[in-house]
Amino acid sequence: MSKEVNHLHPIAMIISFFASLKSIIIPGIVILLGRGFHYSLYPDSQYFINTLITFAIIFFVIFFILMTAIIKWKRFVYWFEDEELRIEYGLFVKKKRYIPFERIQSLNYKEGIYHRLFKLVKVSIETAADSGGKSEADLIAITRAQAEAIEQEMKKTKLRMSQQSTQEQGIDQKAIVSEPTELETNHSIIHHMSTKDLLILATTSSGIGVVFSGLAAITSQFDDWIPYERIYGELQSFIRFGVFMIVIAVLIFLLVSWVVSVVITFVNHYGFTVEKEEDKLFISKGLLEKKRITIPMKRIQGIRIVENPLRQLFGYATVVIESAGSSGEKGEQKIVMLPLVKKRQGVVILEKLFPEEQWHLPLHHAPKRALLRYMFRHLYWLTPIVAVVSYITFPYGLWSILLLPLALLLGIWQHRSAGYAISNQQLTIVYRGVSKITFVTSKKRLQAISLSQSYFAKRRDLATITVHIMSGLSGSMATIKHFDQVTLEKVFEWYRPKSHGSIDAKE
Repeated sequence: MSKEVNHLHPIAMIISFFASLKSIIIPGIVILLGRGFHYSLYPDSQYFINTLITFAIIFFVIFFILMTAIIKWKRFVYWFEDEELRIEYGLFVKKKRYIPFERIQSLNYKEGIYHRLFKLVKVSIETAADSGGKSEADLIAITRAQAEAIEQEMKKTKLRMSQQSTQEQGIDQKAIVSEPTELETNHSIIHHMSTKDLLILATTSSGIGVVFSGLAAITSQFDDWIPYERIYGELQSFIRFGVFMIVIAVLIFLLVSWVVSVVITFVNHYGFTVEKEEDKLFISKGLLEKKRITIPMKRIQGIRIVENPLRQLFGYATVVIESAGSSGEKGEQKIVMLPLVKKRQGVVILEKLFPEEQWHLPLHHAPKRALLRYMFRHLYWLTPIVAVVSYITFPYGLWSILLLPLALLLGIWQHRSAGYAISNQQLTIVYRGVSKITFVTSKKRLQAISLSQSYFAKRRDLATITVHIMSGLSGSMATIKHFDQVTLEKVFEWYRPKSHGSIDAKE
C-alpha cells in the first residue's frame, strides 16, 4: 500500500465556492428585493448608508465562503494504508475517516463542466452502510489517474481477500492457479442508445409536466414588473374571443414546455451506455455533465419493465432496476438501466444479464368477477370531484363529466393487464396504473408479503396481495389486486421458507 498523501485538485476550491454560493443566492435575492429597489450610490441619497451596509455584508459573506472553500481544500487529504482509504478533512475540527477497500461497494464518477475543462472527475465512494442518500465519501475533484489508482487498490484488496478465503476453505492450490494473477477484467458493452432512440425518448418524455410547472413559477415572479392590467385594459376592446386567446396561449406555453423538456432529456441522456464488468454494471450518460453510476449486481433486488401507452403502441419500453441502498443518483431507489428500448431487445438483454430469471412465464390473469372492482374503484373518488367542479364552474365544468367514462375504460384496461406468475424462486407481477409495469423479483429478495381484503371483496372471494422488497432508502412494493382468494393463499404457501414449488398458470 502507498502512504503517499494526495490532495484534491485546486479546482475543488472553485467548485465548493460556487456550490456554497448557489445555496444562498436565491434567499439573498429575495431578501434584497423584499424591500424594493431602495438602493443608491449617490452620497446625498437617503439610501446611501443602507446601500454601503448591504454591499459590505455581501462582500463579507462572499469572502467568508471563499476562505472556507480554500481551508477545506487545504485540509482535505487522502492516502492508502493497511488496505484502507484514509481521509482527513475538516474546517475547524480535523476529522478522520478510514474506509476498508473490501467494504467499498461502488465508485461513481461524475464530470461537470469544470471537471471536463481540466480532465478531472468527481468520485463518490459508496459502501453497504450508506444512509440518508449520501455517499460514504466524496472526492470533489481528482485526476483520472488518481481515480484509477483508487479503483486498482480496491480490486487488489478484494482479489487478495477472495484468494485468502479460497485457501481457508481448503481448496487445492492447483485449482486457483488458473485465477488471474493480474487485474484482468471481463468488460463488455451491454447497450448503447442510438441517436434515433434518444430523440424518441426525448419527445415522449413525461418531463413536460415538471418543465411546465417550472416555467409557470418563473413567469409568476414577473407579476410586479409587467403591467398586466394595463395591457389587458387596452386590448379589451380589441379581443372579443377571450376563451380562444387563452387556449392559444396555453397551447403555446405547452409547446415551449415540450421543447424545453426534449432538450433537457436529450442533454441528460446523451451517450447513454450500459457496460458490464465482472459482477458490476456501469451506466454512463450526459452531454454537458457526464456521469458514471456503478451498480453491484448483488444489490439488485428487482426489475421493472415500464411501458407507457404511447411507447407501448410502438413496442418500446423502459427497464428500471430496484437497487438496495443508494444508487449514486442522490439516493434514488430506482435506477433506469434502459431508458428506451424495443421490448423484445430489452428482454434479450435481461436474459443475458440475469440468466437465472424467466422472462416468458404464462400469467394468472384477474378473474372476470373482479372486473367491476377495477371499473368502479376510480369512480369512488373521481365522482365527487367532478360534481364539485361542474357545480362551481358551471357550465364549462360540465366537460369534466367526460372523465367518468375515461375512468371506466381505464379500469377495464387495468383488469386486462393484471396478472402474475410464480416459478420456483421467481415472482412476476404485471399491473397497470396508466403505464403497464412488469415487476420481476426472486423469493430471496422479498422482505414481506401482506394480504388485504375489504368487506365487498370478501363477498366475491377476492383479495389483494402486496409484496415488499429492499430498494433505495425506503423500500419498494408491487401489488396483485383483486385476485381469487384461494389462489393468493397459494402465493403465501409458496413464500414459506420450506416451499420450493411453482404455480402453473393453467392450474
